[in-house]
Amino acid sequence: MSLPVRYARDDDQLVVMVGRAADKQWWRNFTQPRQVGVLAEGVPHEGLGRLVPAGHPGRAAAERVYRRRHPHARVSPDNPMVVITLASGRLSGEQTGREDPTAEPALPTGRQLWGRWWRWTTLGEATGFCVPAAAAAAVGGTSTAIEWPVLVAAGMAEGALLGAAQAHVLHQVLPDLRPRRWVAATAVAAGAAWLLGLMPSVMLPRIGYWPAAAGLVAVDGLLLLLSLGTAQWWVLRRHITGAGAWIPATAAAWLAGLAVFCATAMPLWRPGQSPVLIAGIGALAGLLMAATVAAVTGGALVRLVKIHRPSG
Repeated sequence: MSLPVRYARDDDQLVVMVGRAADKQWWRNFTQPRQVGVLAEGVPHEGLGRLVPAGHPGRAAAERVYRRRHPHARVSPDNPMVVITLASGRLSGEQTGREDPTAEPALPTGRQLWGRWWRWTTLGEATGFCVPAAAAAAVGGTSTAIEWPVLVAAGMAEGALLGAAQAHVLHQVLPDLRPRRWVAATAVAAGAAWLLGLMPSVMLPRIGYWPAAAGLVAVDGLLLLLSLGTAQWWVLRRHITGAGAWIPATAAAWLAGLAVFCATAMPLWRPGQSPVLIAGIGALAGLLMAATVAAVTGGALVRLVKIHRPSG
């Protein structure tokens, strides 16, 4: 089977941009490196083709090659690219001084990955936590019709910031992962978690029978802890085998993080304190919570990448 395509050539590299990718199937054959025969400038070649989607470490180099040849072409992140390295006269990036878009990136070691994840997740969650904290201070004491939508929306903003920070690290080891999907899933789950966290304040006063109230709190708490990990698993399962372990790991991380928050903030908060002091204590507790969540989920990510990452 032969297929005419528009390409850009840079010595032994051919870069093909896939337009209207959803309507085409051929490029999906290159999700793993694949031998292919090409006719370039009237000369037949054998080569090794590899998909270079948005987020791949070699994507920027591939786009530069394509834009040099087709300066008026519109290159979108939604357009996959296939890079073919010709077998004849193949030179490494070190020999030519060029970036090789098909080269596999050097994966960070377990300690390096954990460190990056811990720093970025701590930053993302600590920053994101400030949004619902500020929202709670602004709408606290108002009606449920005002308070709940504001807090849920603020929770989604917190999730978006956390998801963006985590996606920054994830694409280094899972280059095919779409950051927008990860951010969206994390934001929606965070909003749902805030909604679940608010529900007992309304439901418990209406339940006079204490075993039923205890059961409601237990179920609500379990759903809250599982919400974020389940949403992120939905994205992660497409890129890593055994991703189901992410759900209990994330639940355990948030259980530990919330315990650290309560252990830090509750003894320090006192009636009559100034709003600045209350906010400062909350920020400190939020930072420690974020660091705890980052540490536990970082360990889970390292294990998943080490044991379950598909080869090839």
